Amino acid sequence: MKPNYIIPMIIALLLLASCAPQSRDPRVSPFIGGNIALNLYLQEGMPPPAVYDGGNFPFGLNIVAENVGEADVGPGTDNPYMTAKIEGINPSTFGTSDSAMHATLQESLLGSQKNFDGTIIGGLVTSFIFDGLNYQGKLRGSDIFTLRGTTCYDYQNWATTQLCFKADIIENVQDSTICTLTGAREFVHNSGGPIHITSVNQNPLNSGKIQANFQLQHVGPGEFFGREPGEDCDPSFRNTNKYKIEVDVKMEDPSAIVQCGRLGNSNRGVITLYAGSPQTVTCTITGSSTSTRVYTDVMTVQTTYRYGQFIEQPLIVQSVPSE
Repeated sequence: MKPNYIIPMIIALLLLASCAPQSRDPRVSPFIGGNIALNLYLQEGMPPPAVYDGGNFPFGLNIVAENVGEADVGPGTDNPYMTAKIEGINPSTFGTSDSAMHATLQESLLGSQKNFDGTIIGGLVTSFIFDGLNYQGKLRGSDIFTLRGTTCYDYQNWATTQLCFKADIIENVQDSTICTLTGAREFVHNSGGPIHITSVNQNPLNSGKIQANFQLQHVGPGEFFGREPGEDCDPSFRNTNKYKIEVDVKMEDPSAIVQCGRLGNSNRGVITLYAGSPQTVTCTITGSSTSTRVYTDVMTVQTTYRYGQFIEQPLIVQSVPSE
């Protein structure tokens, strides 16, 4: 073979290798991540920093919600519920009504996505506009009110990690490059949103059977609730639906059996994070009856809940001197 043929052949082999299917790298997250589902802000000038009394200064308020998490919200999605409202003021004092201070999302608010090449596709933005506000009273001097824009919406999070299964529970040093049966999972990936799986540990039980322990934690700026009918994100301590999350644990192998004690020995159920504190869920997972001696499988934990958060801005109402 002539030497001048060698370099082109090497280049061709490298190109073929780059086109071959690549295995999933457990170090690379399939998610964008982050602790926020919806980023809320008030549009500049809505409301203005100051208005006048006596019904002489009509104004509006615009709650802007940007879906920076990775779940879709609104009609036609798995998270259909979203409302917004104004709090902090008496409707009649500001020339409006109770019903006019509430709004419901009328269209889908798609979440952010991580593209196959690692680029980010941003989520959609929506607005809740409340017009016709106008302070009716007559003040002596001026006063300051706090306008609060509150949202309540359904949301979901996903977390993934790789678990290790072996036919023999005795650790073999030669298997360490594939996986280990005991200890913390090094890479736990969470989708963008306020409910995360912050750690996963596993221990062997017997051939092809392991115990997995994962910690469920609230990491966001608001409060979370179960999706009971009529739940409007009431933060009161009397609300027994507060701090509830629906949890669904699945393996990528559909023949694997997942049983979690706190989920009624099922793979799906409701967990209460008492006073919002982290909780640990323990599951027994039986792998498939494969003849493979050692392998990894991906565990996905889906959390489903209703979420409440708000944004505030002071409003100065100034008196108009009488003529």
